[in-house]
Amino acid sequence: MHPEPFKIGDMKMDNNPLLLEENALQALSALPQPIWIFDPETLRIIWNNPACEEWLEISAAELQSKTILDLRPPSDHQALRAALIAFQNETTFTSQWTLQSKTSKSFKARFHWQRCALNQKIQVLATINDVTDTHETLANLDRAKKLIDIAGTKAKLGGWRMSLGSDHVSWTPQTAAIHDAPYEPAPSAEEAFSYYLPAYRQKIEKCYTECITEGKPYDEILQIKTRSNRIAWVRAIGEPELDSLGNIIGAQGAFQDITELIHEKNRNSDLEQRLFSTLENMSDSFFMISTRFDFVYLNPRAENLLKRRREDLIGKNIWQEFPEARNTPVYSLYQQAIDTGNAIKVKFFYPPLDTWFEVNGYPTSEGLGVYFRDVTNEENQQQAAKLLHERFVLVSKATNDVIWDWDLIKNGLWWNESMSRVFGYELLQLEPGPESWTTRIHPDDSQRVLESIHQVIDGTGTHWSNEYRFAKSSGKYALVHDRGFVIRDEQGKAIRMLGSMLDLTETRELEEKLRESQKLEAMGQLTGGVAHDFNNLLTVIMGNAETLAYRLKDNPQLQSLAEMTSKAAERGAELTSRLLSFARRQPLQPKTVDAGQLIQDSLALFRRILPETIEIEAPDTDGLWKIAVDPGQLEVALLNLVINGRDAIPQAGKLHISALNTELDSIQTDAKETLPAGPYVLISVRDTGHGMTQETLNRAFEPFFTTKEVGKGSGLGLSMVFGFVKQSKGYIKIHSAPNSGTCVELYFPKFAPETP
Repeated sequence: MHPEPFKIGDMKMDNNPLLLEENALQALSALPQPIWIFDPETLRIIWNNPACEEWLEISAAELQSKTILDLRPPSDHQALRAALIAFQNETTFTSQWTLQSKTSKSFKARFHWQRCALNQKIQVLATINDVTDTHETLANLDRAKKLIDIAGTKAKLGGWRMSLGSDHVSWTPQTAAIHDAPYEPAPSAEEAFSYYLPAYRQKIEKCYTECITEGKPYDEILQIKTRSNRIAWVRAIGEPELDSLGNIIGAQGAFQDITELIHEKNRNSDLEQRLFSTLENMSDSFFMISTRFDFVYLNPRAENLLKRRREDLIGKNIWQEFPEARNTPVYSLYQQAIDTGNAIKVKFFYPPLDTWFEVNGYPTSEGLGVYFRDVTNEENQQQAAKLLHERFVLVSKATNDVIWDWDLIKNGLWWNESMSRVFGYELLQLEPGPESWTTRIHPDDSQRVLESIHQVIDGTGTHWSNEYRFAKSSGKYALVHDRGFVIRDEQGKAIRMLGSMLDLTETRELEEKLRESQKLEAMGQLTGGVAHDFNNLLTVIMGNAETLAYRLKDNPQLQSLAEMTSKAAERGAELTSRLLSFARRQPLQPKTVDAGQLIQDSLALFRRILPETIEIEAPDTDGLWKIAVDPGQLEVALLNLVINGRDAIPQAGKLHISALNTELDSIQTDAKETLPAGPYVLISVRDTGHGMTQETLNRAFEPFFTTKEVGKGSGLGLSMVFGFVKQSKGYIKIHSAPNSGTCVELYFPKFAPETP
């Protein structure tokens, strides 16, 4: 059985114990020196470090089930009781005892007791030294010193001492560190007092004087300015030092840096003040009720919303002051929140105030904190929105257009039933998000369309429209006109987009057929008449040329001229044939072509149609990408451009033909179209002629439009080039200005072999 608890007096926090925190206990646990902490009233050991267990050969659980009397021989119990009685008037106590281990092994141990505060209760910290062996005693003393240093460092606690008649203060390294001063040399009394701020120096000098003259101990909270000009809060503790006769021979004490504790206390106070200020000025209404449902606090916003003064409500029961609330959901939910500790949220209508409230309740240890706000307008808007949605659904069913509704927040896309009727898709089989739309846009249109719609969504616009090709369930593409309206929130952020899609396929096909018919009719009339008359002329020319060639066989020079006339007529017949082919829109015969090599091969032809006053340049191009075009049509296109350049140079000048690889982000063509980004081969024909005005540039591609004199141009040259380039999936652009020459650029996409 354990001995009866033995009280040694009421040790209060006023006795200034050593403050122990978790980090200090961790440091003590790591020490090899046996240390334990016991309750001064029950004498039970409440904590020990592992060294105790090893030293006494006993587990922590068994050790902490014992009192310090249990570990002493019965012969020591009376002396131990006397020591405990003496200790209640002392700050520390040191004694030597015989200690027994679990195996009855005896040790001579020196105990050092010191009051400590652990978990806000006074306990006794016992440091134990085995003095059986002198060398072991010295080692244990060294460990004890390290322990004190660690505890002092962790707690920012140091000591000091000053003898009467001495002008210098002895301090520990920790005390010196608190002053941001070196440990040695020891400071003078004047220097030590000079660290205190003027508001506190007189007070500390008075306390010290009374301590060494009257024996009064002191424990004060003061401020110092360290050697590094740091302002610190400190706890200065002092008591008189007595000799064996009881005479005061000096003073000694402890010195602790409590700056962090003071700042934490101030932060807590500031936090409370900020919290109160926040509640008073917040836009939401807030009140606190106790567990008995009495009002504890209301902010001004709550007064306004409840139409009651807080002075009239604080201390009153909420159900008595607002009896109609018993018939609302909050009556049971408030009780539920307090009973379970779980937050609640509810929206309800309160008839006496004709108001919809949204309430959030958060349980606390003292009751319930309630945030609430007036959501009457929001509720009315929701009801109106519900009605509008019902109307929208009815309208979407009645129209033939494909109606869509894109929720930009949740990224969901809704289609009406016309999606099935027009494009053949089952609504339940469509993806729930915008991919039900984006994945069905024609690949050649996708980038253009998506960029245009996101430009509106990400910007400030509200309207969007575009035309593009959209895939049907059959795999065919329909030409559609799509338009949408963007709905934005109060901050201007797009949150929703409504629109409709109209299938223009049949309409555009009819329009295209009409245009093609009109164009073919005009081209047919032109080419039929011109080609017939031109062929008659060419027949006469070719017949006469052959006759002359035959009759001039004795005159080689004239015969050569006749043969050249015959070849020119044949060339004219070939061009007429090509013109007729273009009018009939016969399909091209694209092949993989090296544009640079084709230019070099055509230089001889180009030089024959140029006068000697015009110099032609066509540098070789290495590493040029291949393109997929009809080589014959490309040669004719370049020939047309060379002829145009020749005619634009009044006398002497230059023609420059080049080809190069280029990577384009985008480019605006003269046809008002945008090139998609990617690799292209650029063929340019540049002349030093008179150039074109802006008006001429705007009409350059119109069929039959020409600025040449009558009989010197048909106006079909650039039109044929434009048609060829477009059929080859390329683009054409003209740069020109009066008196600055002209540069025609042909862009052809890089040939990319199809992968199996």
